[in-house]
Amino acid sequence: MKNYISKQFAENKNRMFWYVFYTAPRAEKVVCKNLVGKNYNVFLPTTKILREWKNRQKKWIEQVLFPSYIFVNTEEYELYNIVRIPKIAAFIKCGSKPSTIPVKDIEAIKKMISLDKEVSVEHNFIVGESVRINKGPLMGYEGILVKQKGGTKFGIQLKDINHTVLINVCTSLIEKIK
Repeated sequence: MKNYISKQFAENKNRMFWYVFYTAPRAEKVVCKNLVGKNYNVFLPTTKILREWKNRQKKWIEQVLFPSYIFVNTEEYELYNIVRIPKIAAFIKCGSKPSTIPVKDIEAIKKMISLDKEVSVEHNFIVGESVRINKGPLMGYEGILVKQKGGTKFGIQLKDINHTVLINVCTSLIEKIK
């Protein structure tokens, strides 16, 4: 019986993908809490920014990296159950198929956030050279190279939602992909 359970879990794991859901405006954290409460594997990327209020008071706040988007690792048949959860508007589709994000891209975003560096998101596609990081904590990840504001940034493109996650990198850590 034990082998059967392990085999079944392995088979289910192969059918699980990271799907993208669109939420009501500013409802990402509530949706995340609801999904975790229902035992879903959820990824809501956030970053801390220093915000200055009108009274010149400064405060660190946690900001969602992709406003109105949340990522859920699940099987395709669960999509319609998840959409019924309050404040989830829809799952993102490409044509008639649900959009999925590769595991390597989710892992790269998690790694970028964990580095305690400034992480930004561009909402338009950025044309750049394809590169691979060959040293450091992001070693092995592939993405695009972007020159922005006098610096060099490494980006992971999430084409289905038209966003690119960017982080500052030193040019000595990257190599061109041929």
